[in-house]
Amino acid sequence: MKLPEQIRLYLLKVINYNGNIEPIRLLGYEYSQIVMFINFEVSEQNAIYTNGKLILTDKGLSLLKELEKNKKGSDRWIEPEIYSKISKTDKNDIYLPNQNDLNF
Repeated sequence: MKLPEQIRLYLLKVINYNGNIEPIRLLGYEYSQIVMFINFEVSEQNAIYTNGKLILTDKGLSLLKELEKNKKGSDRWIEPEIYSKISKTDKNDIYLPNQNDLNF
């Protein structure tokens, strides 16, 4: 299985820092696909389940550092905020966000 590099990097960060997978789902992936991505990382021995937790192995940490090295310029230290990303709208559409969902 070939994962997009951006998704793989984000997934490894989520595993390493016990983060939220919701931004991956908001990019258009279903929960079942995200589970397949996680299972892929486990099968590649980049992550393991231990004591009921999913953690990165040394191999996974090395891969995470390698993927972070491939980023250039400010991408190395500025992470895009993908949680609030909305789908593209037509130029004649008006977007009114739900005030409860705004993240500032």
